[in-house]
Amino acid sequence: MPKINLRKLAAYGFGIWISAIFLDSLRFKFTGHETPQHIFETLRDWSGIGLFYPAGPWIIGLAELTAALLVLGVPLAVMLTTRQSGHAALGQSLGGLLAMGVMSGAIIFHLFTPLGLETPTVWSDGQPTEWSPALFIAACITWVAGLGMVLLRGAEALRLIRRPAASPT
Repeated sequence: MPKINLRKLAAYGFGIWISAIFLDSLRFKFTGHETPQHIFETLRDWSGIGLFYPAGPWIIGLAELTAALLVLGVPLAVMLTTRQSGHAALGQSLGGLLAMGVMSGAIIFHLFTPLGLETPTVWSDGQPTEWSPALFIAACITWVAGLGMVLLRGAEALRLIRRPAASPT
């Protein structure tokens, strides 16, 4: 009977959470939905930095897609092909770091800008009708999942990076 590695199992659990949150958000960021538009326009107007909107949803969406692929896509591809655990750990560690970076920005902007903790979640005729802290809460949980991923898989990833390359023959 194969031995179950709880560290890897937990890392895959974190990867599923991160991927689910990030991949689900893409349909809003890449289609011009009112909620990301509101978020990034608020940040643009507050900061005076025009890059926040319309480019912001695309930039963040691409970073989230990359993180989702690193934490779950790369390890699954490795499992189906080479079965090199170190490569899966490296992908998960990098994806966890990227998730933490993206979510650090989200948390900071929610806490320290006019964006606030609650964002509009329901719209009617272009106007918000319901507000919720759900995006802020999801950002906090996703940040913790990214940290968990790095803590669980980072040491193995570092061993892969530090391992001397085989000399050519």
